[in-house]
Amino acid sequence: MTDVPAADDPAGELPVGVVGVVGLGAMGRPMALALGSAGPVLAWDADPGARDRAVGEGVALATSLEHLARECGAVVLSLPSAAVVAQVVAQVVSEVVAQVAEVAGAGPELLLLDTSTIGPEDSRSIAATARAAGATYLDTPVLGRPEMVGRWTVPMGGPAAAQPEVARVLAPVAARVVHVGDVGAGATLKVANNLMFSVINAVTAEALVLATAAGLDPGVFVDTVVDSGAASVSGLFRSIAPRAVAGDFDPIFALDLVRKDNALAVGLAASLGVELPVGAAALALHEQAVEAGHGAEDSVAVVKVLEERLGRPARRTGT
Repeated sequence: MTDVPAADDPAGELPVGVVGVVGLGAMGRPMALALGSAGPVLAWDADPGARDRAVGEGVALATSLEHLARECGAVVLSLPSAAVVAQVVAQVVSEVVAQVAEVAGAGPELLLLDTSTIGPEDSRSIAATARAAGATYLDTPVLGRPEMVGRWTVPMGGPAAAQPEVARVLAPVAARVVHVGDVGAGATLKVANNLMFSVINAVTAEALVLATAAGLDPGVFVDTVVDSGAASVSGLFRSIAPRAVAGDFDPIFALDLVRKDNALAVGLAASLGVELPVGAAALALHEQAVEAGHGAEDSVAVVKVLEERLGRPARRTGT
């Protein structure tokens, strides 16, 4: 493993050329804004609403995905699923190949940095598609919440020689870029990390409901534990538990995405003959919450399934 600070370039500048960002959701939009503060950026999202929100915050939009592919030397992907990543990569590399065919002697020089959370086999398959067209695809998922942009850690799967360039491109969003192995290794690390997120998310909901059922104000539970220094307190608990007892389920990380990531971990384990009994239990709870219609809410809305079974909400009752 090689760990290189993302701001390793002494000039503090991005590589020459425009950086593209495809996907302007909860992670992609802050990425586009941060990258745009350091150099030219063109962004794209298939959703007109996401494009409008990004434009309202000052993000420069490409007129199309093809336009972005023609203008950018590096493209950062932040997309919801492997299927969407594969589709976008196929379109982007196809446009680059077509452009190169019009310019005799030119060769495609495109770097694809995939910050999406997908499985390692999908990463390897997509990398092969890119490689066949002369482009380089690396799995570079993000460790960090949206509001921590600029301080993220990015594990990189791919050739170690690509790390310095990746670090320069991602310098405005990541404090560290860590080479963790071949293509697929970054995706594996992210899936394992998000398995922990899934379990902490589910058990936080259970703790709030348990306190409520036992007659303890869940707000008192959260207030007492959150700054206690107890080993049980994670950054995720600090983020989601106060909002849950306040009834604030506006999405920071949508429950449907947590369910997807939880399923990726359980599926990867099954393909390797590994049992994840705790992860599988968390997945069952997340799936029930999504089926109950809470998928677009924040991850901790999983508590609503347990509240329904309890017959009352796990909300703060004191002042």
